[in-house]
Amino acid sequence: MKFSSNIEKSHSWIIEKRDQLEINWSDKAISEHLQKENSFNFYLLDNDHPIGVLIGHFLYQDQKVSEFEILHIAVLPKFRNQGLGRMILEELEKQLKSTGKSVKIFLEASAVNKFAIKLYEKLGYKAYNERKNYYGSNPINPSSLQDAILFAKTLNASS
Repeated sequence: MKFSSNIEKSHSWIIEKRDQLEINWSDKAISEHLQKENSFNFYLLDNDHPIGVLIGHFLYQDQKVSEFEILHIAVLPKFRNQGLGRMILEELEKQLKSTGKSVKIFLEASAVNKFAIKLYEKLGYKAYNERKNYYGSNPINPSSLQDAILFAKTLNASS
């Protein structure tokens, strides 16, 4: 397994695997994100084939400090439950630490996604807020609404 910040036809791969990766973005939103200057994404490869992705962006950067938001992290279904999500997060932290800056990482998870929440907490992410009825805004079936838990973690420049 290895990581790459660039794969051939990344846009096409994300769109093709969108359902398996549980990405509910439009083609246009994916394209726009990948073209943004503050976009930072990388892929987990198995024998040079992408099997996972981290999609994110820098919210703020100066010479000493950065703020980064993880927008989506996913592994293809047949590769799940093997610790690869953890591996992706650890790689992100390694890459962000290598900048020599203090970095604050933000992410959110559905309150019903207990596996993700447990992983984030194990890796030192702290819940700092909750958005009620954030996911699945559906006027036809309001019972499908889910809360979002917001997490953050600070990586010190010296760590």
